[in-house]
Amino acid sequence: MAKFNEVQKKRRAIISESKRAKHGDPNTRKLKQKAQPLAISGKRKRKLFKKWRRDQKEAIEKGVITMEDVEMAVADAAEGKSKRKSDKRATASSTDAMME
Repeated sequence: MAKFNEVQKKRRAIISESKRAKHGDPNTRKLKQKAQPLAISGKRKRKLFKKWRRDQKEAIEKGVITMEDVEMAVADAAEGKSKRKSDKRATASSTDAMME
């Protein structure tokens, strides 16, 4: 078993050297770090959307925001505007409502 470990180490070293020769920097022979893909998986997207809906539902139940604010935020997101403006408006109107 120990012999196989040594053979495997040498095999890994040979493979990494060939990768460095093909794809590495010519001067340093270091491999470049690839950027993570920006695409999001369907499972992750569903999970995030589920969490967002739950947060919206809790905010409506607490009275922090109203249904109109949620609809405006969705409409703004569909148009491509930032969601922050409607959030600021929602928190300002909710604090005014609480003071009364």
